[in-house]
Amino acid sequence: MQWFYNPTLQFHMWDKIHLITIAIIISLLCCLYICRTKLLPYRHSIRLTIGISLLVSRLSLDIWYVTTGEWDARFSLPLELCSIASIACAFMLLTKNRFLFETFYFIGIAGATQAILTPDLAFGFPQYRYVQFFVDHLLLIAAPLLMIWLYDYSITKWSLLKAFITINCIAACTFVLNLILDANYMFLMHKPNSASLLDLLGPYPLYLFALEIIALAIFFLLYVPFMIQNKGQS
Repeated sequence: MQWFYNPTLQFHMWDKIHLITIAIIISLLCCLYICRTKLLPYRHSIRLTIGISLLVSRLSLDIWYVTTGEWDARFSLPLELCSIASIACAFMLLTKNRFLFETFYFIGIAGATQAILTPDLAFGFPQYRYVQFFVDHLLLIAAPLLMIWLYDYSITKWSLLKAFITINCIAACTFVLNLILDANYMFLMHKPNSASLLDLLGPYPLYLFALEIIALAIFFLLYVPFMIQNKGQS
């Protein structure tokens, strides 16, 4: 089953297939926004379907890790930021939890956008891992947006603070687990072995502080539309 597991078929960042994938993701999100009013009668079903899909996506990935012999506690646990965000967003959708919405609006959208543009991915299209990776990140971006467009959830300046504190708590816990597992989840121990954008941010551990500043800046940009909206309503 070449589509399921073929290590020789490598992913190449920003090649034709990757760019087409990005274009498809942007188009689907735009369609979701344009059709948001027409989707209101079905919002309950949509919310539950995407929430369950995020959990199924993660479970299917674990099955793939095991059946292909790729599972390794140092690499395969759901300890990457987007993996944590996917599970959190699944429960957010299933329970309509506002704290999870407020925090993972920032963490999920920022993390998934970065992952889609610069994936840490070895397997190329049309393999299962490629499709699962991009579908999962598409749903991760869509999850908080659905709560905004279909349920009128909103973001405040305190949401930004909650998200920033939460992401640092996640990083602290993951750092400890990295020490225990001899792992490098969230690249907290060292940069990836292959070339990445982290190479532009200085040596370890300086790039971690640079990431803090970048995360805060991106979170603020994600808050700006709500800041403008809130000022317009005051």
